[in-house]
Amino acid sequence: MIDTHCHLDQLDSPETVANEAESRRVMIVAVTNLPSHYAQALQHLEGFKYVRPALGLHPLMVAKHAAELTPFLRLARTADYIGEIGLDFSPKGVATKDIQVAQLDQMLNALTDRPRFITVHSRQAVLPLLELLSAKNIRPVVFHWFTGTASELDRVVSSGHYLSGNPAMIGTKAGERVINETPTDRLLTETDAPYAR
Repeated sequence: MIDTHCHLDQLDSPETVANEAESRRVMIVAVTNLPSHYAQALQHLEGFKYVRPALGLHPLMVAKHAAELTPFLRLARTADYIGEIGLDFSPKGVATKDIQVAQLDQMLNALTDRPRFITVHSRQAVLPLLELLSAKNIRPVVFHWFTGTASELDRVVSSGHYLSGNPAMIGTKAGERVINETPTDRLLTETDAPYAR
């Protein structure tokens, strides 16, 4: 079993969850929202085989935490798992759209040297994100909790990327559409805990 997108550090008892996952051999990609959080996760998860910290700089945090870009670029050299990065042009993020694009461009430049596991945020920004990934020749990545249109989903799949679904998507028309229309060999599992319990 694998959880491709879990905010382990934001759970009430991350140590308990990590230890349980390790004992059950459940792979968790422990995404982070800031490089400083990733640095802490590295220390706490040292020696874990199944729980892997992922270097992230969440698109909704890039403007307020602009100083975190430099550590991201430095830590990217050795990070095998990347997430959560991406773009968010929803009402929550549209005001920082230009900053997000500029910083993501720099982050992706730091990730072109070798393959990595990358999980991305794409709310209302699927096509611009696809363009950036294509320009840097970065693929495949995992589009987590995808909320785009059917044609955008087709573009994601035809570009060679994956999508991940979570329990919160089941029972909603949009979520079920994404799960049903994604080829099974391109669909991965995630919890996005604690956001989707």
